[in-house]
Amino acid sequence: MKNYFIYIASSLLVSVLLMTGACTKKYEELNTDPKIITGDLIDPGLLLTYVQREAIVRGADYGNGTAGSYCGMCVRSDDGPFWEGDMPGEWNFAYEVAINNLSDIIHLINSREDKDNLVNKVAIARIMKAWAVSKLTDTYGDVPYSESCLPKEQAIYSPKYDTQESIYKDLFKELKEAAAQLDDGKASYGRADLFYGGDVAKWKKLANSLRLRLALRVRYADAALAQAQLSDLTEAGLMSDISDDAYILNNLDYPDNQNPRFYRIVNYNTAQESVLTHKVMIDILKNDSLHMDPRIKIYADTVKAPWKGGLSPNGYFFPAFKYRGQPTLGFVPVEYKYPWGANSCSEISDFWRVPVVAPALMRCSEVYFALAEAKLAGLLPAAFSGSAQDYYRKGIDASIEWYKWFYNLAAPQIPDLMIKYLHNPALAPGAQWTQADVDKYLNYKKITDQEVDDFKATPMYSLSGSEEEQLEKIINQKIVALYPDEFEGWTEYRRTGYPKVPIGPDESHLKGVVPRRNSWPYNEKNINSASYNEALARYGGKDNRLTKFWWDKNPNAPHKYIWTAPSMPKAWQ
Repeated sequence: MKNYFIYIASSLLVSVLLMTGACTKKYEELNTDPKIITGDLIDPGLLLTYVQREAIVRGADYGNGTAGSYCGMCVRSDDGPFWEGDMPGEWNFAYEVAINNLSDIIHLINSREDKDNLVNKVAIARIMKAWAVSKLTDTYGDVPYSESCLPKEQAIYSPKYDTQESIYKDLFKELKEAAAQLDDGKASYGRADLFYGGDVAKWKKLANSLRLRLALRVRYADAALAQAQLSDLTEAGLMSDISDDAYILNNLDYPDNQNPRFYRIVNYNTAQESVLTHKVMIDILKNDSLHMDPRIKIYADTVKAPWKGGLSPNGYFFPAFKYRGQPTLGFVPVEYKYPWGANSCSEISDFWRVPVVAPALMRCSEVYFALAEAKLAGLLPAAFSGSAQDYYRKGIDASIEWYKWFYNLAAPQIPDLMIKYLHNPALAPGAQWTQADVDKYLNYKKITDQEVDDFKATPMYSLSGSEEEQLEKIINQKIVALYPDEFEGWTEYRRTGYPKVPIGPDESHLKGVVPRRNSWPYNEKNINSASYNEALARYGGKDNRLTKFWWDKNPNAPHKYIWTAPSMPKAWQ
């Protein structure tokens, strides 16, 4: 059961305060002992809960950030997706929260006399740490790893930057060893584990599935390494059902544990806030326009413009439409912006604004699309008997099942959201909604079996064409399944070049080119300059967002895709 109460970060602080401030006859002795909080007194479960909550509940992608603009998931609302700048967020989170605390769990347990009984807690921390490090290196490239987050007595204050290649090879080792270390006959975290409640069988599947994810990351840089990492995997050892998904439900126990979109509605009066859908996602989900992918109803709302085709208020002519996405525009001339105005683009569905959603680390649908790609590329061992199309269809099926599950999670929360906030004249313009209005909305949004059957009868449900055309289809569907995980979407785009994201005449630093990485934080140049300069030399002296790191070797990525805006009305020319 996933609906555990989230152990908020203050739990650890409270524990420390209680232990240091409690009344006792030996107050003077306790007050002067610098080692009062010894390793055996610290509960590793509190550290794990803290990392999971900070990483997934507070730090997860909710489908309205910059990276969504890069992979066609959503549209950033300002003009800045292609600017250079200091972007230390993931760096600071990794070293101050995730990797630091997970390393502490491992160090603390390994120093205890009963460590043999706590192998599951170490293994789970290793798996989480491998995920956190992979996200860090997939953001910046070479980063401090082997000399970072060591025990205090071994601390290195100017850690070297390990190469991404060496980091990945160690992550493969860590994931494989941690999966083997798990023992269902020994103690685990229980409720302190917000993903699986300490279920070691689930964690083993997650470790193997993460290894599959990372193996595909490196396929264009080192195909032999990718194939070697897949050689000992089995279908039974991977996430295969939505019950295997690694996610955490938001919780109403504390404001920061809620869906941040809902939090902003309540605390900052943003009932009118909108996040526009992306042209890429909408075009994929519109399918052949006759048999739309039913997931489009959960992803997006229909456009608010009173006209649905014909001549727009801006003077542009459009064919009839119901759903319409906006491209990633960036800092472009005005004629590229006006065709997308006047409420002519769909907004993200209000389902994503309820207080409790389900931010995830990984879902089983991603696993199936990864298997489809690996099979297509000839990287899977013979034990995987399914065809690329078999796995592709299983990925779509799992994604549709998840979207139905998400509907059932969000639907009971919709009445309060709509009546109390989004369609309350005191907070937003328009008429007050009634329960009848809510029922009509929910009835429309529900995915029916007939819609699914009609969609599966279209060519979208089958792979055809060249190997590259099939790969494009796999990744396009993978993006739909990954939503709202923008970071993974951006990574898939960088790795494969898909989906093909339209690029306009952007006038900022990157000229509309999707960045390959983030630059290292500015502070590194000053506080760790020797290691920074050594890494910089490996990157040809260029620390910018278009510099490719080790695994970014696909010669076809990015695919050049130039689009032009609709013709301007003659009155404006």
